[in-house]
Amino acid sequence: MPPKILFLCTASPFGTSGSGVRTLHLARLLARIGDLRLAVATGRDWTPEQLTQTRAEFDLADYFPYEPAPIGGPINRYRQIFDRRFLNTNGVRVMPNHAKRLQGLLDTSDVVWIHTQKLANAFGRFHWPKSIIDVDDYPSRFHASAIPHSPWVVPKLRRIRNAFAWRRREAVWAERFSILTVCKEADRAHFGGGPRVHVVPNGFAPPVFLPTPAARAEPCLGMIGDFTYLPNHNGLRWFQEHCWPEVRQRVPHCTLRLIGKASDEIAKSFRDDRIVGLGYVPDTGVEMAGWSGMIVPTRLGGGTHLKVAEGLARRVPIVTTPHGARGYTIKDGEHALIAAEAPAFTDACVQLLTKPDLGRRLTGAGWDLFNRSYSWDSIQPAVETAVQHCLSLSGSPRN
Repeated sequence: MPPKILFLCTASPFGTSGSGVRTLHLARLLARIGDLRLAVATGRDWTPEQLTQTRAEFDLADYFPYEPAPIGGPINRYRQIFDRRFLNTNGVRVMPNHAKRLQGLLDTSDVVWIHTQKLANAFGRFHWPKSIIDVDDYPSRFHASAIPHSPWVVPKLRRIRNAFAWRRREAVWAERFSILTVCKEADRAHFGGGPRVHVVPNGFAPPVFLPTPAARAEPCLGMIGDFTYLPNHNGLRWFQEHCWPEVRQRVPHCTLRLIGKASDEIAKSFRDDRIVGLGYVPDTGVEMAGWSGMIVPTRLGGGTHLKVAEGLARRVPIVTTPHGARGYTIKDGEHALIAAEAPAFTDACVQLLTKPDLGRRLTGAGWDLFNRSYSWDSIQPAVETAVQHCLSLSGSPRN
């Protein structure tokens, strides 16, 4: 008999975020393994269209809205930093009567897959038997990576405090949950390694077809992402300030095209007619087919960048920082160009803009790597192994 699997998620599987992409494809993989139900806990209402699409493909068992949960007085503020068991970490919660409804779903499930700790904490539960916590990004790494980029003393100290507090909370996740999944091998050690920490990489769906490259008279670079998200915003501004002027000088007719939330606003702020913000683009593949290269200039953040998997899948040459390449087995000069400092990053961009044969070589090797490691079909065995391991345990997250 197939196992009964409950998938607790927050991002819409039919939204545009990276979390939504992971949610959709994990749900599809879990549905291959057992009888799947979805339960949603969110502070951002799904649109009617997203709800309709979700119900058409999956059994949507329940929907729990977040409500604000103020931290409270100084004792709770102290606990938020030093008490590893303190659960009001994000200032939101699910109403207690809704949490009771969740218990009914848990009682009739063999495995519960939980996408992110924020959702788990919002229910006010410390121990989650029969559970898999999906750690696609962990907060202590995010805050620690942001410390060098905080320009003022107070924000820097706040990042140091947050990194400290989250390291303490993350240290007990192995007590709270039966299985932990991380996106990259390097993250296993952070959670103590051992057999209960599994690697489930970020992936992307192979395109059904590759569109013909858009006919553009001028070479162009592109970037995709949510530009309200600090790592993307910070990375783009670094590129615009430290790399873009030299790129434009060496390739005068090139353009930089941005896709995603707030891309039009940030492009206007640069006051450069060679930087174009396109906002939301329904079919990113058509747009990206005309790019000479995709830049991933991120220098901070805790997770892996889905845009790298998308670039490999869409066969777009990639220029990234070492931070942007984290979690992927891409090699510099073989699958992508990787550069840490602005002069080398600039040179890599110019190479892709002026040497199309280089781009074709990189994308050919990148496509082979994608099919081996980062398509969702190639990731399915890792998901199935995590589920089977969870089923084999007695049900106590402390076993």
